Amino acid sequence: MLVLILQSCVSSSKYSETINHVEKLKADSVLLTKRNRMLSDEKSYLENKSASMEQILNQRLQEKQDSLNHKEELLHQRELSINDMKARKAEEREAFETLSKSVFELFNDLNSNDVHRSTNCTQMIVEVSDRLLFVSGSSKVDAKSQKVFDKINAVLSKNADLNLLIVSHTDSINSIKEKYDDNWTLGTLKANNIVRSLIRDYKIQPSKISSASRAETIALNKSNQTLGKNRIEFVFYSSFLPCIHTKD
Repeated sequence: MLVLILQSCVSSSKYSETINHVEKLKADSVLLTKRNRMLSDEKSYLENKSASMEQILNQRLQEKQDSLNHKEELLHQRELSINDMKARKAEEREAFETLSKSVFELFNDLNSNDVHRSTNCTQMIVEVSDRLLFVSGSSKVDAKSQKVFDKINAVLSKNADLNLLIVSHTDSINSIKEKYDDNWTLGTLKANNIVRSLIRDYKIQPSKISSASRAETIALNKSNQTLGKNRIEFVFYSSFLPCIHTKD
């Protein structure tokens, strides 16, 4: 009987231990389930955050790419504009050089010691020695000047947009028979006498011609020294001509 009782106590003890162990396993299972749920929630949070960050990153990359594409397009348009501008400049230069050549060719039959031709930006300049224009020792226009004036008139007649500036240069010593206060006065008179002749004899519009005097202030250079210090510049210009820098 005692043995049966002892066996019964042992069995009861083992049962209790088993029950406790099962309860612990259940508690551990609940805890693991809770932890698994927390890990699952954290995983979902990290996945969502990763997806959001990836979306933001892709959006920023797209913005950078769009900005780069826009800059490349602007650069391309600028290159096209520069090429177009270069092409227009080349056309303008060619047109100016063609015009200059046609103007200068009119003076080819004159002695090269008496005429010098050059260009300066928008201007076509024909320098003529006083030997071809004025009575010796006088500010009076000589009859032989008609040959030069015919050419001046031809230039203005063929190119309606051109205007003419007549600039007189004098020697530092006034060797003219008439008496003047200074070389500025003399230069102005000589230029004005040419203007009067062109308006009177060739009916050139006064609005297309102007005159000036530089007296003896502009020295000769190697290219025009054969003209002598007493000379006239016929400067053809137009406000429609672009500034083209060309060599003499």
